[in-house]
Amino acid sequence: MTLSLIYKIFGGLHMLMGVMMGLGLGALPEAWEPSVGITTMAEHFGSALLVVGFMFWMLPSWTSEAQLKKATMPLIGAQVLLVLVPLYHAYGSRTIDTDGMFYGLIAVSLILIALFYSKSR
Repeated sequence: MTLSLIYKIFGGLHMLMGVMMGLGLGALPEAWEPSVGITTMAEHFGSALLVVGFMFWMLPSWTSEAQLKKATMPLIGAQVLLVLVPLYHAYGSRTIDTDGMFYGLIAVSLILIALFYSKSR
């Protein structure tokens, strides 16, 4: 597995999450109707995830292998933040549920962080 492939996997995952976030509120049960503000925020967050995903997907084709390795370490910091915030909400403020999907996404994120680190060395 190459560093470029890991970037594409991470980018694809974030684009998928962006689509799910932007369109997913329409699939909620009628008993829980999100406010206009929450729907708008979800659409904006989903579009931001699409942009982040696209940037990660394209970065290997925009840079050399050496530049990609150099860019990876600061980007790992951003990815760690993407793991810490949900963990805080799950265990600190207890505002999100800890189900199989939660643990699965955390595990995938940690695996990708480890792969980014090992392949950038």
